[in-house]
Amino acid sequence: MVCLDTDILVSLIKGDPKAVSFIKALERKGEELRSTVITAYELLKGAVISVKSDANVRIVKGLLSNITILELDSPSAELASTIYQKLRRKGEIVGEFDILIAAISIKRGEELISNDKDFLKIEDVKVRFW
Repeated sequence: MVCLDTDILVSLIKGDPKAVSFIKALERKGEELRSTVITAYELLKGAVISVKSDANVRIVKGLLSNITILELDSPSAELASTIYQKLRRKGEIVGEFDILIAAISIKRGEELISNDKDFLKIEDVKVRFW
C-alpha cells in the first residue's frame, strides 16, 4: 500500500517524466494509489491561487477523483501530536502538514512516496523516494 505525497502529485500534474514513469510503474504493479486529505488541501490551495485557477482546479479534482483519499482521524491526530513532541524535543523542524501526512501514513500502514527528506526525521514512517 502506497501513499503519494504532495511533491510527486505536483510533479505528475506538471508532466515531470520521472513522476509519470514512477506512477505508471506503481499502476503496473497493481498498487492502489492513495494520498491524504492534507495533500488534497495542498493541491487545491495551489490550484485556487494560481493564475489559471479554474483550469487547475479541474485538473486537481480530476486527479484526486482517481486516488483514494485517506482522512485525518483521531488516532492519526494523536500520533501527529506525539511526533511533533518528539521532534520538538530534539530541536528538529518539520512542517505541520508533513507531520500530519506522516501520521496518517503510519496509522494506515502505508509506504509514503516522496522526495522530501524531512520525513526521514520522523520515526516509523516508511518512505520510498521517487
